[in-house]
Amino acid sequence: MSITPAFRDGLRRVWSSPALMVLLAVLFPMVGVTGIFFGFGQGIVSVYPALFVFLVVYSIIRAWCTGGILHRYAQNRPMRAGAFQRVCGTFFFRLLRLHLLSALILGGGVTQGQLLILHFYLQSNPGVLAFWVGLVTLVLLGLGYIFCDVVLDYAKIRTVVEDRRSMVFAVTAGFRFAVRRPGAVVRLYLLNGAIAVILLGIQWVAIIYSLHAESWLLQQHWGTVLFFSALGIVPLVWVPLLFLATQTAFFQDELAYPGYTAGSGVSPPDLPVTEVVAGPPTDGV
Repeated sequence: MSITPAFRDGLRRVWSSPALMVLLAVLFPMVGVTGIFFGFGQGIVSVYPALFVFLVVYSIIRAWCTGGILHRYAQNRPMRAGAFQRVCGTFFFRLLRLHLLSALILGGGVTQGQLLILHFYLQSNPGVLAFWVGLVTLVLLGLGYIFCDVVLDYAKIRTVVEDRRSMVFAVTAGFRFAVRRPGAVVRLYLLNGAIAVILLGIQWVAIIYSLHAESWLLQQHWGTVLFFSALGIVPLVWVPLLFLATQTAFFQDELAYPGYTAGSGVSPPDLPVTEVVAGPPTDGV
Protein backbone atom coordinates (compact mmCIF):
# COMPACT_ATOMS: atom_id res chain seq x y z
CA MET A 1 0.00 0.00 0.00
CA SER A 2 1.25 3.46 -0.88
CA ILE A 3 1.78 6.15 1.75
CA THR A 4 2.19 8.94 -0.79
CA PRO A 5 -1.49 10.05 -0.84
CA ALA A 6 -1.64 10.14 2.95
CA PHE A 7 1.62 12.08 3.16
CA ARG A 8 0.48 14.63 0.60
CA ASP A 9 -2.88 15.00 2.30
CA GLY A 10 -1.25 15.45 5.69
CA LEU A 11 1.21 17.98 4.31
CA ARG A 12 -1.67 20.00 2.86
CA ARG A 13 -3.44 19.91 6.21
CA VAL A 14 -0.35 21.31 7.94
CA TRP A 15 0.07 24.16 5.48
CA SER A 16 -3.66 24.97 5.59
CA SER A 17 -3.52 25.65 9.35
CA PRO A 18 -0.69 28.13 10.04
CA ALA A 19 -2.36 29.19 13.30
CA LEU A 20 -1.39 25.83 14.83
CA MET A 21 2.27 26.51 14.06
CA VAL A 22 1.97 29.87 15.79
CA LEU A 23 0.33 28.17 18.78
CA LEU A 24 3.16 25.66 19.19
CA ALA A 25 5.74 28.40 18.63
CA VAL A 26 4.26 30.17 21.65
CA LEU A 27 4.01 27.00 23.73
CA PHE A 28 7.64 25.94 23.29
CA PRO A 29 9.10 28.98 25.15
CA MET A 30 6.36 28.61 27.78
CA VAL A 31 7.41 25.02 28.45
CA GLY A 32 11.08 25.93 28.68
CA VAL A 33 10.54 28.88 31.01
CA THR A 34 8.15 26.92 33.25
CA GLY A 35 10.47 23.93 33.45
CA ILE A 36 13.44 26.12 34.37
CA PHE A 37 11.41 28.11 36.91
CA PHE A 38 10.07 25.07 38.76
CA GLY A 39 12.79 22.54 38.00
CA PHE A 40 16.14 23.76 39.25
CA GLY A 41 16.74 23.30 42.94
CA GLN A 42 13.42 21.66 43.76
CA GLY A 43 14.74 18.12 44.19
CA ILE A 44 11.65 16.40 42.77
CA VAL A 45 13.75 13.48 41.63
CA SER A 46 17.27 12.55 42.61
CA VAL A 47 18.67 12.77 39.07
CA TYR A 48 18.06 15.65 36.68
CA PRO A 49 15.04 17.29 38.36
CA ALA A 50 14.85 19.96 35.65
CA LEU A 51 14.50 17.31 32.93
CA PHE A 52 11.75 15.58 34.88
CA VAL A 53 9.78 18.78 35.41
CA PHE A 54 10.34 19.79 31.79
CA LEU A 55 8.81 16.51 30.57
CA VAL A 56 5.85 16.81 32.93
CA VAL A 57 5.11 20.43 32.00
CA TYR A 58 5.57 19.64 28.31
CA SER A 59 3.17 16.68 28.64
CA ILE A 60 0.50 18.81 30.31
CA ILE A 61 0.66 21.61 27.75
CA ARG A 62 0.84 19.25 24.78
CA ALA A 63 -2.06 17.20 26.16
CA TRP A 64 -4.19 20.33 26.21
CA CYS A 65 -3.51 21.35 22.61
CA THR A 66 -3.18 17.91 20.97
CA GLY A 67 -6.92 17.25 21.09
CA GLY A 68 -7.66 20.46 19.20
CA ILE A 69 -4.86 19.83 16.71
CA LEU A 70 -6.06 16.31 15.91
CA HIS A 71 -9.65 17.56 15.70
CA ARG A 72 -8.60 20.20 13.18
CA TYR A 73 -6.63 17.73 11.08
CA ALA A 74 -9.32 15.05 11.27
CA GLN A 75 -12.17 17.26 10.12
CA ASN A 76 -9.85 18.96 7.58
CA ARG A 77 -11.62 22.29 7.62
CA PRO A 78 -11.07 25.59 9.46
CA MET A 79 -12.43 26.04 12.96
CA ARG A 80 -12.82 29.05 15.23
CA ALA A 81 -10.89 29.68 18.43
CA GLY A 82 -13.90 28.93 20.63
CA ALA A 83 -14.48 25.53 19.05
CA PHE A 84 -10.76 24.75 19.28
CA GLN A 85 -10.75 25.59 22.99
CA ARG A 86 -13.81 23.41 23.66
CA VAL A 87 -12.22 20.45 21.88
CA CYS A 88 -8.98 20.92 23.83
CA GLY A 89 -10.92 20.84 27.09
CA THR A 90 -12.96 17.81 26.01
CA PHE A 91 -9.97 15.58 25.29
CA PHE A 92 -7.49 17.08 27.78
CA PHE A 93 -7.74 14.55 30.61
CA ARG A 94 -7.89 11.61 28.20
CA LEU A 95 -4.76 12.62 26.29
CA LEU A 96 -2.98 13.72 29.48
CA ARG A 97 -2.76 10.09 30.57
CA LEU A 98 -1.09 9.15 27.28
CA HIS A 99 1.36 12.06 27.45
CA LEU A 100 2.28 11.29 31.05
CA LEU A 101 2.84 7.65 30.07
CA SER A 102 5.16 8.83 27.30
CA ALA A 103 7.02 11.14 29.71
CA LEU A 104 7.33 8.29 32.21
CA ILE A 105 8.80 5.95 29.59
CA LEU A 106 11.29 8.47 28.18
CA GLY A 107 12.23 10.15 31.45
CA GLY A 108 12.48 6.86 33.30
CA GLY A 109 14.61 5.38 30.54
CA VAL A 110 17.07 8.27 30.62
CA THR A 111 17.29 8.26 34.42
CA GLN A 112 17.74 4.50 34.79
CA GLY A 113 20.26 4.46 31.96
CA GLN A 114 22.39 7.08 33.67
CA LEU A 115 22.20 5.22 36.98
CA LEU A 116 23.21 1.92 35.37
CA ILE A 117 26.14 3.51 33.57
CA LEU A 118 27.30 5.12 36.81
CA HIS A 119 26.92 1.84 38.71
CA PHE A 120 28.93 -0.24 36.25
CA TYR A 121 31.47 2.52 35.80
CA LEU A 122 32.41 2.13 39.46
CA GLN A 123 33.02 -1.62 39.03
CA SER A 124 36.13 -3.31 37.68
CA ASN A 125 37.02 -2.65 34.03
CA PRO A 126 34.61 0.29 33.90
CA GLY A 127 35.25 1.30 30.31
CA VAL A 128 33.95 -1.87 28.63
CA LEU A 129 31.01 -2.30 31.00
CA ALA A 130 29.98 1.33 30.70
CA PHE A 131 30.14 1.10 26.91
CA TRP A 132 27.90 -1.97 26.66
CA VAL A 133 25.48 -0.74 29.30
CA GLY A 134 25.27 2.61 27.54
CA LEU A 135 24.67 0.89 24.20
CA VAL A 136 21.89 -1.29 25.61
CA THR A 137 20.37 1.73 27.32
CA LEU A 138 20.36 3.71 24.07
CA VAL A 139 18.72 0.79 22.23
CA LEU A 140 16.01 0.44 24.87
CA LEU A 141 15.49 4.20 24.94
CA GLY A 142 15.19 4.23 21.15
CA LEU A 143 12.60 1.45 21.23
CA GLY A 144 10.69 3.32 23.92
CA TYR A 145 10.79 6.50 21.85
CA ILE A 146 9.50 4.69 18.77
CA PHE A 147 6.73 3.13 20.86
CA CYS A 148 5.73 6.58 22.14
CA ASP A 149 6.03 8.15 18.71
CA VAL A 150 4.09 5.47 16.80
CA VAL A 151 1.77 3.47 19.03
CA LEU A 152 0.81 6.30 21.37
CA ASP A 153 0.35 8.72 18.46
CA TYR A 154 -2.13 6.36 16.81
CA ALA A 155 -3.76 5.88 20.22
CA LYS A 156 -4.26 9.66 20.43
CA ILE A 157 -5.64 9.73 16.90
CA ARG A 158 -8.11 6.94 17.64
CA THR A 159 -9.09 8.68 20.88
CA VAL A 160 -10.06 11.86 19.06
CA VAL A 161 -11.37 10.49 15.77
CA GLU A 162 -13.38 7.67 17.36
CA ASP A 163 -14.20 9.57 20.58
CA ARG A 164 -12.69 6.88 22.80
CA ARG A 165 -12.82 7.28 26.58
CA SER A 166 -10.74 4.32 27.73
CA MET A 167 -7.03 4.96 27.18
CA VAL A 168 -6.20 1.31 27.81
CA PHE A 169 -8.31 0.27 24.83
CA ALA A 170 -7.01 3.25 22.86
CA VAL A 171 -3.40 2.10 23.32
CA THR A 172 -4.44 -1.44 22.42
CA ALA A 173 -6.22 -0.20 19.30
CA GLY A 174 -3.24 1.95 18.32
CA PHE A 175 -0.89 -1.00 18.75
CA ARG A 176 -3.23 -3.26 16.76
CA PHE A 177 -3.45 -0.70 13.94
CA ALA A 178 0.35 -0.45 13.71
CA VAL A 179 0.91 -4.22 13.88
CA ARG A 180 -1.59 -4.96 11.12
CA ARG A 181 0.11 -2.48 8.76
CA PRO A 182 3.78 -2.65 9.74
CA GLY A 183 5.21 -1.84 6.33
CA ALA A 184 3.16 1.27 5.65
CA VAL A 185 3.47 2.52 9.24
CA VAL A 186 7.26 2.13 9.20
CA ARG A 187 7.63 3.75 5.77
CA LEU A 188 5.52 6.74 6.79
CA TYR A 189 7.45 7.10 10.04
CA LEU A 190 10.82 6.88 8.25
CA LEU A 191 9.70 9.45 5.67
CA ASN A 192 8.64 11.89 8.37
CA GLY A 193 11.80 11.12 10.33
CA ALA A 194 14.02 11.76 7.31
CA ILE A 195 12.38 15.14 6.75
CA ALA A 196 12.81 15.93 10.45
CA VAL A 197 16.51 15.00 10.36
CA ILE A 198 17.09 17.16 7.28
CA LEU A 199 15.34 20.18 8.78
CA LEU A 200 17.03 19.83 12.16
CA GLY A 201 20.39 19.38 10.42
CA ILE A 202 19.86 22.59 8.49
CA GLN A 203 18.89 24.28 11.73
CA TRP A 204 22.04 22.99 13.44
CA VAL A 205 24.23 24.33 10.64
CA ALA A 206 22.41 27.66 10.85
CA ILE A 207 23.00 27.79 14.62
CA ILE A 208 26.73 27.16 14.18
CA TYR A 209 26.89 29.82 11.50
CA SER A 210 24.97 32.28 13.67
CA LEU A 211 27.42 31.74 16.54
CA HIS A 212 30.23 32.89 14.26
CA ALA A 213 28.10 35.83 13.16
CA GLU A 214 26.97 36.69 16.69
CA SER A 215 28.90 39.94 16.75
CA TRP A 216 27.23 40.99 13.49
CA LEU A 217 23.77 40.14 14.82
CA LEU A 218 24.31 42.11 18.00
CA GLN A 219 25.13 45.17 15.94
CA GLN A 220 21.84 44.94 14.05
CA HIS A 221 18.39 46.05 15.15
CA TRP A 222 16.67 43.89 17.78
CA GLY A 223 14.08 42.94 15.18
CA THR A 224 16.75 41.10 13.18
CA VAL A 225 17.77 39.06 16.22
CA LEU A 226 14.13 38.28 16.95
CA PHE A 227 13.59 37.19 13.35
CA PHE A 228 16.50 34.73 13.40
CA SER A 229 15.37 33.39 16.79
CA ALA A 230 11.83 32.82 15.51
CA LEU A 231 13.21 31.18 12.37
CA GLY A 232 14.98 28.60 14.54
CA ILE A 233 11.69 27.58 16.20
CA VAL A 234 9.98 26.79 12.89
CA PRO A 235 11.40 23.24 12.47
CA LEU A 236 10.63 22.43 16.11
CA VAL A 237 6.93 23.26 15.69
CA TRP A 238 6.47 22.12 12.09
CA VAL A 239 7.87 18.59 12.51
CA PRO A 240 5.43 17.43 15.28
CA LEU A 241 2.52 18.80 13.27
CA LEU A 242 3.74 16.93 10.19
CA PHE A 243 3.81 13.65 12.13
CA LEU A 244 0.30 14.16 13.52
CA ALA A 245 -1.23 15.32 10.22
CA THR A 246 0.24 12.56 8.05
CA GLN A 247 -0.61 9.84 10.58
CA THR A 248 -4.16 11.16 10.89
CA ALA A 249 -4.62 11.18 7.12
CA PHE A 250 -3.13 7.68 6.86
CA PHE A 251 -5.41 6.37 9.61
CA GLN A 252 -8.53 7.82 7.99
CA ASP A 253 -7.54 6.46 4.58
CA GLU A 254 -6.82 2.97 5.88
CA LEU A 255 -10.09 2.60 7.80
CA ALA A 256 -12.13 4.29 5.05
CA TYR A 257 -13.36 7.12 7.23
CA PRO A 258 -15.10 9.66 4.98
CA GLY A 259 -14.26 12.41 7.44
CA TYR A 260 -14.30 13.34 11.07
CA THR A 261 -16.26 10.77 13.08
CA ALA A 262 -15.93 11.87 16.70
CA GLY A 263 -18.86 12.76 18.91
CA SER A 264 -21.15 15.57 17.86
CA GLY A 265 -20.57 17.32 21.16
CA VAL A 266 -17.23 18.67 19.98
CA SER A 267 -18.16 19.40 16.36
CA PRO A 268 -18.85 23.00 15.35
CA PRO A 269 -22.29 23.81 13.91
CA ASP A 270 -22.89 23.75 10.20
CA LEU A 271 -22.30 26.86 8.19
CA PRO A 272 -25.34 28.89 7.06
CA VAL A 273 -24.58 27.94 3.47
CA THR A 274 -25.47 24.33 4.33
CA GLU A 275 -29.14 25.23 4.64
CA VAL A 276 -29.03 27.01 1.30
CA VAL A 277 -27.65 23.91 -0.43
CA ALA A 278 -29.54 21.18 1.45
CA GLY A 279 -32.74 23.09 2.18
CA PRO A 280 -34.32 23.98 5.53
CA PRO A 281 -34.61 21.29 8.24
CA THR A 282 -37.75 19.18 8.13
CA ASP A 283 -37.75 17.77 11.67
CA GLY A 284 -39.18 20.90 13.25
CA VAL A 285 -35.94 22.00 14.95
